[in-house]
Amino acid sequence: MVKTGKQESAKKKSVRKARASLPKNLPREVEYPSTDEDAAIAQPRESIVTPSGARSQGAAVAEERHDVQKALFRDGTSASQQVHPVTPARPIRHPQKQQQQQEADSPTKRKLLFGRIVDEVTVRENVRQVYSIVRKLTGSIGGNGSSGPIYGELTMGSMQKVINAMIEHTKFNKSSRFIDVGSGIGKPNLHVAQDPGVEFSYGIEVEHDRWLLGMTCLNGVLEAASKQNLDEQDTEIIQHRCMFDCGDISEAESFDPFTHVYMFSCGFPPGLWGHLSDMWNDSSSQYMICYSGPRHMITDWDFDLELLTRLPTSMHGSKEGHMAYIYRRAPKTTRPQAAVCDPLFQAAWDMVKGNNLDLIKNVVHDKLMEAMNTKTGPATRSKRKVSK
Repeated sequence: MVKTGKQESAKKKSVRKARASLPKNLPREVEYPSTDEDAAIAQPRESIVTPSGARSQGAAVAEERHDVQKALFRDGTSASQQVHPVTPARPIRHPQKQQQQQEADSPTKRKLLFGRIVDEVTVRENVRQVYSIVRKLTGSIGGNGSSGPIYGELTMGSMQKVINAMIEHTKFNKSSRFIDVGSGIGKPNLHVAQDPGVEFSYGIEVEHDRWLLGMTCLNGVLEAASKQNLDEQDTEIIQHRCMFDCGDISEAESFDPFTHVYMFSCGFPPGLWGHLSDMWNDSSSQYMICYSGPRHMITDWDFDLELLTRLPTSMHGSKEGHMAYIYRRAPKTTRPQAAVCDPLFQAAWDMVKGNNLDLIKNVVHDKLMEAMNTKTGPATRSKRKVSK
């Protein structure tokens, strides 16, 4: 007897229904308990043989799945009520990707837009307040004075990274004295005056317009410091031991009494380097932070230095990157701490070391008013007529 097409089709449909009723994620190997009932269930059934003597393949598959289903679900529950075994996740085959994922999940790490992992930088509240004041007075770009392109304005986070490295490698603390050569609008000086709160933060700037802008920022910071509640935490109180001068660093003979010399040296003219080298070698200052590598500083200009560490930084506005280098004085040239101060820095040092907020505030205000009243500016037609 030969099966008709309808009979074949009915058999295939029954096989499909049997397959659909089974769970999809069956384990490959099933262990059966050694009981009489289970042994009876596990016994293979007799093969269903067609009248022609050939075994039906679909029937054999249905029998096998039926046996497995009966062994798994003999408690009478349906397949949908069973808890299916979960296939364990594959281990990550790339250790580097696994490490990057762990770093990204760390609370001290941060993942950037294109996947790069960076350290999360913590900034004090008083530092944020100072940058907010500077932003209101100078605009969102900052450093918008004349000759602006040669001046470096680090982002707040990059400057904090530099300060953290200075604290780690150079004993930068509240007893340190910090000078910024070419201070511009004074962000580094105002920053270190808050964190770590140095004893003396001094900036010297040869460009009058930028010094005037820096004094405006300092005046705003001192105004905010005079109005704050002194009962707040130390990290929230705005510190005031800072002063700016408009002058030429080449008029100084040494960097005393500063312990840390900071320079955004990318825009320095070649003629200045020889004098800076002589100043450094005649000083007792211990640490220098600049943006010029050891070959330029030690080999080309003979600074008595040795490199401690370096770290990448990002510029405000343009996001241009520069490498910051932290040096210390070479041990063979270490000098005892000087008790004198270079005459160029003496007046500012005498005023700030008294730690008198009202005195510093009044001096800054008077200098600012005097500079703004005496500035002549560009010639105009009305000025020409008056001069005639």
